[in-house]
Amino acid sequence: MADIDLAAEVNHSGGSYPVVAGWGTIGTMGDRLTDLGLTNTAYIITDANVMNLYGRNVQRALQKRGIPAHCFIIPAGETSKSFELAQGIYNWLAGLKAERGHTIISVGGGVAGDLGGFVAATYLRGMPFVQVPTSMAAMVDASIGGKVAVNLPQAKNLVGAFYQPMGVFADVQALSTLGKRELAEGWAEAIKHGFILDASLVDVFEEHAEALMEVEPEISTEVIRRSMAIKANVVSQDERETLGIRIMLNYGHTIGHALESSTEYGRFLHGEGVAVGMMGAASMAQEMGLHSQDLVDRQRRLLERFNLPTSAKGVDVIDILNGMSLDKKSQGGSNRWVMLEEVGRSVVRSDVPKELVEKTVRKLVG
Repeated sequence: MADIDLAAEVNHSGGSYPVVAGWGTIGTMGDRLTDLGLTNTAYIITDANVMNLYGRNVQRALQKRGIPAHCFIIPAGETSKSFELAQGIYNWLAGLKAERGHTIISVGGGVAGDLGGFVAATYLRGMPFVQVPTSMAAMVDASIGGKVAVNLPQAKNLVGAFYQPMGVFADVQALSTLGKRELAEGWAEAIKHGFILDASLVDVFEEHAEALMEVEPEISTEVIRRSMAIKANVVSQDERETLGIRIMLNYGHTIGHALESSTEYGRFLHGEGVAVGMMGAASMAQEMGLHSQDLVDRQRRLLERFNLPTSAKGVDVIDILNGMSLDKKSQGGSNRWVMLEEVGRSVVRSDVPKELVEKTVRKLVG
């Protein structure tokens, strides 16, 4: 039977997996795991906030189908992506005598997904792994494509692996419990997908901004599916970021990540950093003659309708520039910038003059 909630399939070197988005998906998780042949014990990794809202419901849905499920609750927030916490989960799994045929399920945002996936990739040299993203950014971005990692004090995601899940199951209904700021932060990643690869998706955002901020079920589910399909398609073409296709997804991320780390993950949510970074990249691309000022203004107007920041007043310029020098995507010490040529078409440039970068960052924080 065709799955009406299927957004896309990701194809990778080890096979393929479904990427699903529906309304009320969490209640079907027992059936979905059974369909994947994952009927042995499951270990749910979730955070303190998500546990009461969704973690427990995933556990119930599994138990209804006779799948035993244990929960490990991590503190909410980026600081949980640490070796100490991974070690804590390893000890817990060892205590429960976890086996290679058992399943690790991440329920929550990108932090639970990255940490749970890192543990799944490394414990017993790899256990089956399933993503149940409950935040917008995790649904449209972080949960798809098998990037798993923990942070070091120096920078985010420095230690990790490419480890593909067996399936990604997003319950769009979960978004209706998010605060407006978290919601907007997530839409930023989906808006980014439109600007780099799908001009018609940008039109949809412009037409339905208010309905999307209210999480109107039908339009929200459609936009999430479309955005997931963009990410799934890119990952299928360039699983390990070697062909220069997957890097397109990092539009806005070079400045965005540096903003997050230079403010110690306290001031900007990830999507907010990306929004500021998108404005920086657009402004540089316009100065380099890649596209018009109209595109810059259009992008700014759309981000502002979602109450996303388009500047970062008062952040230290030197901190941001230092943060950018640690970017994982740099080659030979120079940053590779994803820039737009037009809405829906992007390109990677390594020839952005340092002076222009510095001037742009100064303008963003001024």
